[in-house]
Amino acid sequence: MKIVNMMAAAALIGTFALAGCSSSAPSTSSSTKNETAAPTVKEGVTKLLAAANDLKTQITAGDEAKVKELGPKLEDIWKTFEDDVKPKYPDLYEKVEESLNPTIAGSKASPLDKQALSKLNDQLIQALNELADKVK
Repeated sequence: MKIVNMMAAAALIGTFALAGCSSSAPSTSSSTKNETAAPTVKEGVTKLLAAANDLKTQITAGDEAKVKELGPKLEDIWKTFEDDVKPKYPDLYEKVEESLNPTIAGSKASPLDKQALSKLNDQLIQALNELADKVK
């Protein structure tokens, strides 16, 4: 009799365990997708322009630590909306890429070549302004 009771208890526990594993919990990932949606091209260009202008200020001031911090942020901002720019504005996409990548690389260099980095950043700002005009 003792064995039957133990087997019944084990079967009951096993049933509850399997029932708990098979039930589906409501997914929370769908609610967070809306919060982390990619910015529009216009919003992205505005953010990237602000960062590039901030970088220009830091280059002029000669703040190497701040320049090294801001350079990679340009790439992070660009990544959030570049996939939307490429099919719609391929010529401007290339223009931004041609000036963005050297600007980022120059910001990581030590010591900073302020003149070259300033020129590259100015080209980036010009390309971003052209893109901003198209997106309006």
